[in-house]
Amino acid sequence: MKLNQAKKFYKKSQNDGLENINPFEIFKKINYELVKALQIVSEKIEKKEIDEVRQKNFTKALTIIYTLQTNLDFEKELKLSTDFFKFYEFCRKKLIEGITGLKSKEILKSAVNLDKMFNFNYIQINGINNVI
Repeated sequence: MKLNQAKKFYKKSQNDGLENINPFEIFKKINYELVKALQIVSEKIEKKEIDEVRQKNFTKALTIIYTLQTNLDFEKELKLSTDFFKFYEFCRKKLIEGITGLKSKEILKSAVNLDKMFNFNYIQINGINNVI
């Protein structure tokens, strides 16, 4: 998914006929895709496979992270948005470190942390509507 496509999808989901869809569910789905992409890259590094699938998921993960970071609303909820930004930055750094140093465990660590965050409904408790 290219950056512009991701932004269009995100904006379209806000403006189109999706008013009845819970923003938390959309946010959760996007983060689920991020976890999947991180896991695939991690597995490919572990197996020492450098292929199109690894590169595609590396790019996908970076695009998702960038899109999420640039769509945080710091004016509505400064602390929560800042926490998310820092967390996504952690994931981005681990992804790049994992690729450049062939450290699959670094990438997997960020995927596991991201997955845990959403399993505990951290966002739903704190209100996703104030963040994106």
